[in-house]
Amino acid sequence: MNLNVKVQGLNEVMKDFSLAGVKAQGRADKVTETYARKMANEAGARAPVDTGDLRANLIASPNRVKAGTWEFGGTLPYTRRQEYEHHSKKGFIRKSVWDNRNDYRDALKREVTKR
Repeated sequence: MNLNVKVQGLNEVMKDFSLAGVKAQGRADKVTETYARKMANEAGARAPVDTGDLRANLIASPNRVKAGTWEFGGTLPYTRRQEYEHHSKKGFIRKSVWDNRNDYRDALKREVTKR
């Protein structure tokens, strides 16, 4: 079973097909990619380490699903167990998302309102 965290852009922007809307979509996608990679790196740094496989797997996991939608998360069979049950490191993915939520929103707002 995989654990994935999805980061999505603004649906209203994605519906706008004017030139300004297309440019805003590209900027929103770039911001979303940047923050998905940042959160994956932070989650990897916070993850429990035995062999280092979990850390490497998380850091390498950001994936573009479609324009404006990126996801990351561990694909190893024990990722979910470590995220929810590790005695001292649990919540490493959720904490990374939580810690970046406001900065991501602010960056996204700045980019999509540019003309």
